[in-house]
Amino acid sequence: MELNPDSDYYRVSTKLGAYVFLDRIGVSHAKVYGVLNGIDKLVPQHLKKPVVVKPLDGCSAVGVMVLKPVKKGWYDSIAKRTWTFDEILARGRDALDKRGFPDVWLLEEPLIADGKVPDDLKFYAFQGDIALVLQRQGRPGRSGTLASYRWYDADWNPVETGKHVKKTNTDLVLPEKKEELADVARRVSSASPYAFTRVDTFYTDDGPKVGEVNAWVGAYDHFTDEWDQRLGAVWEAAELRVPSHVKPIPKGVPEGAYPLPWWRS
Repeated sequence: MELNPDSDYYRVSTKLGAYVFLDRIGVSHAKVYGVLNGIDKLVPQHLKKPVVVKPLDGCSAVGVMVLKPVKKGWYDSIAKRTWTFDEILARGRDALDKRGFPDVWLLEEPLIADGKVPDDLKFYAFQGDIALVLQRQGRPGRSGTLASYRWYDADWNPVETGKHVKKTNTDLVLPEKKEELADVARRVSSASPYAFTRVDTFYTDDGPKVGEVNAWVGAYDHFTDEWDQRLGAVWEAAELRVPSHVKPIPKGVPEGAYPLPWWRS
């Protein structure tokens, strides 16, 4: 699928707009196979080769399936089990019912390392400066994917931030290629038209890839006062380095109601 910033999808999705931005700065990301207007538009022909099926405007890996065709259906590398086609549709509908996502679905290339989904390193970066890193590892649960986390400062020292306290796993081991992922995050952040950019990275069989780029902090009120102040100070400093030609989001626009204009950078 050709990434076209004039498409209607870019007016409602930050994922595809971010991919255009990544293409323009030469950073590798998952290849986009297509977009479906409804989970019921998914057919077995879409699943002839390994593919990720996920809500276009989803979050927290809800509804995400990393599928590979096998004899008795499709093996899901996240759930670590095999689904029938009807079960895949049911899982998609269940995600919509639980989280209220728009019924629009993205089909894209799986990001795989040694036959499994690698850990996600999420870099909290501010115009090229990394302030915080969140490691996320998914594992199968009864009703969906369960995640465990570990936080690190810019020097890879484990820290506690106040977020994901009950899901922290101190046994998580950082990827050997973590510095390559950090270099990619710095490159993306330095080119971003925003002071803050969260860069989600994976080290795959094909090298480092970006899974997603966001310009907001979810559940920011969960941070401790210390980290709230530290991140706020770095953010304010980064605001002074934001390119002046970027148009700001208009005041009074409800949060989440305005597409992030990555292609303006």
